[in-house]
Amino acid sequence: MFDAERHILLEDRNILVVNKPASLPSTGRTLDDPYCLQGMLMGLRGRMIWAAHQLDANTTGLIVFVKKKSLVPVWQERLRYPNARKRYLAVVHGLPAFEERLIEAPLGPVGGAEEPWRQGVTPDGKPAASEVRVVRRGAGVALVEVTLRTGRTHQIRVHLQHIQHPLVGETSYIDAPCALLGRHALHAWRLDFADGAALEAPLFDDMEALLRAQGLAP
Repeated sequence: MFDAERHILLEDRNILVVNKPASLPSTGRTLDDPYCLQGMLMGLRGRMIWAAHQLDANTTGLIVFVKKKSLVPVWQERLRYPNARKRYLAVVHGLPAFEERLIEAPLGPVGGAEEPWRQGVTPDGKPAASEVRVVRRGAGVALVEVTLRTGRTHQIRVHLQHIQHPLVGETSYIDAPCALLGRHALHAWRLDFADGAALEAPLFDDMEALLRAQGLAP
């Protein structure tokens, strides 16, 4: 059972910042859904709580919740680039030939009625930009840092697949499912705000073990 209290990184009268685990949706289909992080936090605090942004169920790391509905647009604006830089750590297949790269490729739904969730690079998609920096190379895999300039659905997963470096552990945006990790290797590790404030979330054990096993640990 996930101990939500133990993973609260910061709390004040307005916000809750949590290090979200894998296999847990940020929010549910309804406001009283107990099987999501939002619902768990509401049960923990006995009050309404709203998500200021979203992480995929199997993406771990920093997520900001607010305690007043009126603060949702305020924090959405504060979290928008360049007011904040959302920085992710990802383990990818292959060894990138670049040190730093800006991926600018529009994203939109490509799965049709059968897979309405599936996103892809498409000419009529919404503008999307991701900054990618190589942190460390291993044997056939690499650790990269990705900073989002936009916040499209599955943006990092699709952009990395688009440049032929899909995530380790990816099952949807890869030709052959990867079994090196039980979920995609993506962690929202740091928020840097324009006013100098910063928040950071430690990696979970599964991704730390992956880094050690692949020669990517510091």
